[in-house]
Parts: sequence; C-alpha cells; structure tokens
Amino acid sequence: MATQQFALGALPPAPRGRAPQVRRARRYLEATHASVSGLMDSFNVVHEKTVASRADGRGRLGRDEIDLLRAALVFTSSGLDAACHALVAECIPVLVERPGSTAAKKFELWLDDQIANPSVPFRVALKQPQPRAEFVGLYVEAKTKASYQGSGDLKDRVRDLLGIPNNKVHANRVKALDGFFKARNDIVHQLDYVNPRSQSTARHHRSPSDVVAECDRVLALVADLIGGAAHVLRTA
Repeated sequence: MATQQFALGALPPAPRGRAPQVRRARRYLEATHASVSGLMDSFNVVHEKTVASRADGRGRLGRDEIDLLRAALVFTSSGLDAACHALVAECIPVLVERPGSTAAKKFELWLDDQIANPSVPFRVALKQPQPRAEFVGLYVEAKTKASYQGSGDLKDRVRDLLGIPNNKVHANRVKALDGFFKARNDIVHQLDYVNPRSQSTARHHRSPSDVVAECDRVLALVADLIGGAAHVLRTA
C-alpha cells in the first residue's frame, strides 16, 4: 500500500489589474509556498522510509519527521512576516496621501500622538527639508519592525492599517490563525516542549495533515490580504 503523501494546496491567483505596490509581497508569498512545499516533499520521503521500515506501517512519527513539520510552520511564519511587512511598506506611502482613506486617518492619529509625545526620531524628522516624507518613513518602520505575534496583531497592523474591508478579508479568518500562532510560538520560543518549566522532555506531537492545513490557511490568508490591498489601492 502506498504511503500517504502530504502537500500544500495551490495559492489563490495573484491580483489582477495595476497595483505594483503588492508585487514584492506576492513574490515573498510565492517563495514561501515553494520553500514549505519543499519541506513537505522532504517529509514525504522520510515518512515513506520510516513506514517501510516498520512491520505494520503504524506508529508515531519519528523525530526527523516532526522536525520537518515544525520547520514548515516556522517557514510559513517567516513568509507571513516578510510578505505582510512588504505589503505595508509599499502600500502605506501611497494610501496615506489619499484624504479620507482608512490608512490616512490612522496615520493622522499616529501624527497626533507623536506631536503630543514626540520621540527623538520624530524630532529629528521635523527638522528635515521634507518632514512629511520622513514621518511616513517613521510610521512604516513602526508598523513593520516587529514580527506578528498573534491574530489580533496581524489584524491591527495589516488588514485594518491598510483599510482592507471585511468583504475582502473577514476578521474571523484572521482570528482563525490563533492556533497557528500558538504552534509557532511554542516552537520558536519553547522548542515545542509541552511544559518547558518542568523537567519533562516531552514535546508536542504534530499531525502532518494538521500542519498542512495550518500552512494552507496562513498562505491563503496572506494571498487574500495582498488581493485586498490591491483592491484598496485601485479604489481608494
């Protein structure tokens, strides 16, 4: 009997129409999909050999197999960060110059806060020949300097920041990434130990089908954030 193969689904198509500001984010997304697909190919090879070595083909996944699944989750997270940071960095300078747009309103609120409590970089920017351009740069830097730590962070710093409407990316879809972020944080910050504060060396068991589903969910959402941003750019 053939061993079950695990693979990512295809990405949603790239946005149509002219929106050059989303192209770099889309390239990062496609590169992430290719890298994670390669990891799943490696998992399938290792898994097939492991199953073939067992008398009845059953048993828990081995350490090498689980590590490949962990790597797939971490690569997906890195791709999410890279693509969404690029999306924000490229789109914000355009959108904040459109009066009345969601992005412009959020930028104005940030400016109000900086005026009330000026940071050192803001004070320096204020003295430059083109201070507004400097302010936009500081704003982008503030919104892209850290990785996304959870679904709420992703919603606030990408979807809502760019003014992507609910009918393009529903808030519930972003919320659905809570499980992914927990798994990513367990791996990156706690080496995937079940109880890192104890003496136990037990680590989380990860199902290949669950990992594929989580990675697919993340990459599809990023693709739709890119598509939503393209829509905003063309209509705002």
